[in-house]
Amino acid sequence: MNFITKYIGGFFGSILERIVVFFAALLLSQAPQYMNLYLNVLAGAKAESQKSVELIKEKAQEVGMDTKQFIADLMGSQSQAGKKSAEIHQAQISRFEALSAAFLSIKNSSAFTRPFAFLRHVDWSLAKSVQFQPALPFTLESLLYVIVGIILGMLLYRALLFFPKKLFGKKGTPPAKV
Repeated sequence: MNFITKYIGGFFGSILERIVVFFAALLLSQAPQYMNLYLNVLAGAKAESQKSVELIKEKAQEVGMDTKQFIADLMGSQSQAGKKSAEIHQAQISRFEALSAAFLSIKNSSAFTRPFAFLRHVDWSLAKSVQFQPALPFTLESLLYVIVGIILGMLLYRALLFFPKKLFGKKGTPPAKV
């Protein structure tokens, strides 16, 4: 019981710690909504990219080729414009594949793995396009993020208190060398 009072009970005595924990929990409670909004933006970008890839495929079929043959033919062209066109087409196909992989990874991840999938696949140019509005979430996933936020807030606060004392001594001065 002393252990609980010492580590958890002491937490409730510090106003500054309560503020740090509150803001960590508040920030993480918004994560599910932001990731869902990002997923919507990602789906739109993927759909637009898919249209470009389908157009490339259609044009390749018109000349009796698949997309790889079509791009290889353009790359082998004597024309600089043809070579640059092939680079653009290849970039569009690569972008579509990356967007599709990111979308599937984030969409199919669980509440526990979604933040890691999001961070692994986030496209910051798309993330800037998210029209985020804070909300008061009432989902089990958001509750999970609030609990994680509370724990991370406590750990962050304790780490900020512990490490300066450990490095510089209790009074803020560097420890004496022996």
